[in-house]
Amino acid sequence: MTTEKNIKAYYNRHHQEKGEGSWRPAEAFPYFVDLAGVKSGQSVLDIGCGTGFLLLAAATRGAKISGLDISEEAVKLAGQSIPEADLRVGNAENLPYGDTTFDHVFCLGAMEHFLDMGKGLDEMIRVTRPGGTLCVVVPNDRFLWWLFHPQKGTDQKNINEQMKTLEGWTSFFESHGLRIKAVHQDRHWFLHGRKIFTSRNPLLWLRIASVKLRWSLLPLNRTYQFIFLLEKAKKD
Repeated sequence: MTTEKNIKAYYNRHHQEKGEGSWRPAEAFPYFVDLAGVKSGQSVLDIGCGTGFLLLAAATRGAKISGLDISEEAVKLAGQSIPEADLRVGNAENLPYGDTTFDHVFCLGAMEHFLDMGKGLDEMIRVTRPGGTLCVVVPNDRFLWWLFHPQKGTDQKNINEQMKTLEGWTSFFESHGLRIKAVHQDRHWFLHGRKIFTSRNPLLWLRIASVKLRWSLLPLNRTYQFIFLLEKAKKD
């Protein structure tokens, strides 16, 4: 049975072993900050903050930044990246913040690992101001590659990982009262994955280029991950 203790231990070990290379590189995060429209003076919360690179990108826009992660090791890493941030160890199902505290709440690749996604999402909504945005990255149950793979999911699937289709995630977010502003393909992995000219072998160049091209042509409902831009309803 998966428990919070198991999840915490897994991510502590992961961050100890991988360090700043745990997840996406720092240059991948300004995209999300711009997508959400973060402006100077606004407040930002990153749930599952990991290395803190999202908060670093938000800080360059003049935002007031807070981050939370279930892993103590992740929070240590984030503190090295962005020491001025309000960083806390905790879980998304019990956020240690007051109601309507943040203009923007991010959760990039963490929601599918919550023990209770519905409660976690409700907590994210609670701490978001009316009219505020939530930017969430979640995995696609119908990713094309997984049709030909014996097991769906990432290395984290043995800890806790839940996936839905585009329609499934849409229904999930709307059932919690959120308005979907946009859904985008997460293009980071084919744009910033293995570089074409890292080898001297022209055949390998062609192979990598071919993979990148095929990935870029995937329809939204067959992509690897979705980026949902969501809005909390304004008060009447």
